[in-house]
Amino acid sequence: METEVRLGELLVQDHEKLTEVHARSLDLLENTGIHFYSERARAILAGAGAQIDGDIVKMPAQVVESALAKAPAQFTLHAREPKHDLVVDGRQTYYSQDGCAAHTVDFETGARRASTKADISAMALISDYLDAVDIVSPTVSAQDVPPEGIVVHELEACFLNSGKHVLTESVTSAREAQAQIELAATLVGGKDELRKRPIFSNFVCTISPLTQDHGGIEAALEFADAGVPVGIYPMATTGVTSPVTLAGTLAVANAEVISALALLQLASPGAKVFYSGGPATIDLRTGAYTATSPEAIWLRTMIAKMAGFYGVPSIVGAGATSAKLPGAQAAWENALSFVFPSLAGASVLFGLGLLDGSNLLTYEQILLDAEIGSMLNRLFSGVDFGDAAFALPLVKELGPGGVYLDQQHTVSHMRQALALPRIADRDSYDEWHHKGQLDRVTVARQKVREILASHQAPALPDATRRAMAEVVEAYSRP
Repeated sequence: METEVRLGELLVQDHEKLTEVHARSLDLLENTGIHFYSERARAILAGAGAQIDGDIVKMPAQVVESALAKAPAQFTLHAREPKHDLVVDGRQTYYSQDGCAAHTVDFETGARRASTKADISAMALISDYLDAVDIVSPTVSAQDVPPEGIVVHELEACFLNSGKHVLTESVTSAREAQAQIELAATLVGGKDELRKRPIFSNFVCTISPLTQDHGGIEAALEFADAGVPVGIYPMATTGVTSPVTLAGTLAVANAEVISALALLQLASPGAKVFYSGGPATIDLRTGAYTATSPEAIWLRTMIAKMAGFYGVPSIVGAGATSAKLPGAQAAWENALSFVFPSLAGASVLFGLGLLDGSNLLTYEQILLDAEIGSMLNRLFSGVDFGDAAFALPLVKELGPGGVYLDQQHTVSHMRQALALPRIADRDSYDEWHHKGQLDRVTVARQKVREILASHQAPALPDATRRAMAEVVEAYSRP
């Protein structure tokens, strides 16, 4: 019996195999069970008919499937500047900064150091400027602020430096979720308004294999109850926290996601949720975490496909090249990791701007990754097939050997028909030589300096800034 399935087949003819993944995951949930360390979560699941044995919850298929059916197929990711609102409906892939790195290559000194809140502010400002970056995220960890308030400091830095939607992660308790909800509410006029226009979203990570983090799940319940979109994000690593085989890892990761999404729908029916994930592999020579291996890209592509199978939006981990410097390796790994989840219908790609497996920030990388995103946006955007686009009257008028450069049709349509790069070199060799023979990393670095010196985020009223600072201060106390 043939059991091998190729990615191309899954991209175009997938229902039977995705149904098999679903069935295998339901088998795990009903017969093996999953750790839910949150007593609140266990009580909700028990009330729906799940079997509880200590911290292990066994979930019948009917409980899972009926709950998942309540999740909305689309919703809007609002922004404090409404022009940046994003409709998540399966028709477009949006790009987000990567997040939570611990180290930064200092932009001025070049020294590798611990990341700070100022790095988050700078990256939010750069991303606010870049058209290809749709969603801002705390790219690094703010290690210079009180640990009790780190997640609210990070969200504040994003809100102050960008008018775009913000996506947060690494929220590990109900208190931290409440802090972010309260901070966002100060910007939009209260919690009722935040429910109508959630200007940020979040995802929480599972603990593979088959474990839901106590604090993360309690945070997810808070977000869902407040109307803030929330995703469940497994980071299973093949051969370490999941089977070394890709199908086995997919079944485990899927079980983790759908068990938590079912919980959220039971607690808050109709809650805005993302099917999410960033599974990875190990390097067989060193044991190193690898997010951009062919197998990791396959797994992340399947995260997008499974989200489509369940009819909910997705956040897919992308990027996170193993390269330590901007350059060729980062380019090919990140480009491939963006392409295939996009083809699979990912709603949000979470992964612009970091190196070393999402552990290292260099400011230049966000511009280089955004260049890839811009190209893919053009490739996957709609192409006009109307009469004006076919331009048959003009083709007939000019006939064989015609020249189109001086035609009004060219002038009228050229900016919509042809995209321009921000970083890529298209000069002649002589022009490139005359301009200093600059490589693209140097050009990106120059652009970063220009953005940081001149770009300004949309202003906030002084009263709003003070209210935000009060929330941050309150939640930063031990």
